[in-house]
Amino acid sequence: LHQAITRMLACQLARAACNGRPRPCSAAAFCIRRATSLPQIPGLICTNKEIPDDLLVSRVRRWAATSDRLSKGTFDLLQIAEPTDGRLAPRALCGLLRTQVLLAGSDVPVKAMVTVFYRARDYLNREFWEDQTKRLSDILAAEYLGGERGVQIMVHHNAPAWALGLEIGDHRLLAEFEVLHILGNPWPGWHGHSVEPELLDTTSGGSRSNSALAHLRNFHRLHPLENEATHAKESPGGKVPQGYYVLRDGAGQPTCGLEVLAVLPSRLVCGAIWAAEGCEGDFGALLDTLRRRAGRPMCSILADPRDTGWQRLCGPTAQPLPGIWRSKRRLGAAVTGAPIGLEAE
Repeated sequence: LHQAITRMLACQLARAACNGRPRPCSAAAFCIRRATSLPQIPGLICTNKEIPDDLLVSRVRRWAATSDRLSKGTFDLLQIAEPTDGRLAPRALCGLLRTQVLLAGSDVPVKAMVTVFYRARDYLNREFWEDQTKRLSDILAAEYLGGERGVQIMVHHNAPAWALGLEIGDHRLLAEFEVLHILGNPWPGWHGHSVEPELLDTTSGGSRSNSALAHLRNFHRLHPLENEATHAKESPGGKVPQGYYVLRDGAGQPTCGLEVLAVLPSRLVCGAIWAAEGCEGDFGALLDTLRRRAGRPMCSILADPRDTGWQRLCGPTAQPLPGIWRSKRRLGAAVTGAPIGLEAE
């Protein structure tokens, strides 16, 4: 990303010089530190190791180091800073992930630049610096995709109650987030019937996996690059690797499924839930079996509240899922995307 920013800066300075309007640039941006600047963004832009450690940056780096996906060399930290009293004052921080996306109904991945988070560090001018971070993400996404087919994705962690307000320019709302927390039954004798979930092999391409994975084609999915690919990882205290799980009926047909996203110390985190018509009860058994195998007291299910499958399985008229306590709430997070070079269909 540093090289991309430097190339863009050189081109824009050359154009300005040809027009007789050279833009002054501090020598400190190139000699003292390798930070650069862009005409569209006020201040200097620091990347990765150029960013000095402080409490927030250290926490973000530790968080990224614990993620298999973010620690593969395709994740970059960027910080916008302003020279103030002889030092660089941080104004905004963001994290960008270079990856691929499988669009719903497609088997061909396209390039994607994902803004995993952005945060203003000048809280008196929070909206201004958040806008600058979004503009920087737009510039870098256009540079990374280079005119090829792709998607720019932004994750908004402080989304407004009316998330459609995030549709600015070419960005369109892809998802909002709602979570259902379920506290499982702690008494072994009160568990429901036991089932045998099947972990799908998404790399083999077998017919059994393909028939079950057909339901996942309804979701947009991140598709890791070759250097991002990871093996299924078991939880420290259980036997539930991350991946896609399904239940099958007597004829071998999948009846319901979900994706295990993470196994945290206190809970199992799942998403991409679905169930065939009339098999909603099987989904509850699948969820409870995976929670008990992971050895966790709770389970959290993430979904878009607009998803009809979510409403059918976890909505107010759905069958009660196994557990002694349930709580549903909005997370105040949303995802927007801007297609680049993609056809309307």
